[in-house]
Amino acid sequence: MSLFISSVYADYDEEVALINKGLPKQVKLFNKRQIDCIHWAGEEPYDKHRAKEINAAVTKRRCADLDKDEKILRKKYKARPNVIDSINKAKEFI
Repeated sequence: MSLFISSVYADYDEEVALINKGLPKQVKLFNKRQIDCIHWAGEEPYDKHRAKEINAAVTKRRCADLDKDEKILRKKYKARPNVIDSINKAKEFI
């Protein structure tokens, strides 16, 4: 892995860690999943192999369930503004 790519991933991991700092594990996992789903949704399926890879990633992360899971978390943590803020930040990530 090149130094540039390592740096990009380090920055990405640091930003995700900042969004998730001090949050319940359930929220951290959701935010990471949401960020990953946003990433995969923006990928180009330039050939059959890549399309299959994208579909597998989206399925593995249960991206189709994000809205439902988000509503559950927002209701559960409605009294915790830091949790709601993190969900909002994760939605706008990248």
